Amino acid sequence: EICCLNNYNYFLLLQVFLDDREKHDLEQLVSAKTHGATPLVMACRNGHYDVAEYLIEKCGADVEQPGSVVFDGETIEGAPPLWCAAAAGHLALVKLLVKRGAKLNATTKTNSTPLRAACFDGHFEIVKFLVQHGADFLNSKLIN
Repeated sequence: EICCLNNYNYFLLLQVFLDDREKHDLEQLVSAKTHGATPLVMACRNGHYDVAEYLIEKCGADVEQPGSVVFDGETIEGAPPLWCAAAAGHLALVKLLVKRGAKLNATTKTNSTPLRAACFDGHFEIVKFLVQHGADFLNSKLIN
């Protein structure tokens, strides 16, 4: 499954698999969910920058399409890719997603924002980056 790639050799296989696909096929593949998560959501959750960049740049993956991911044994429903990257502490992915237009204040189904997720998990460089780029800290469900 393309959402579970975890090393460079598999990334090369992903490129071979997707490079010559028709646009319609790519859209279907990158928006399909496996266990509730899109390939981009899983790449952001697991810190696979090269895969995420490829999915966005070459395949047109939607930087806002949410999915379900597991953090600390709990399933988070409706998590946007930016939330996943922020919660997992992947600053480079956070920067990539923001650069590509991800909404800073997009929420999970429980209204948790990327800023709240980064605060909760102690990812202070991500907190700083998000605030500097306009994340709304007054409505980020920081106190619960």
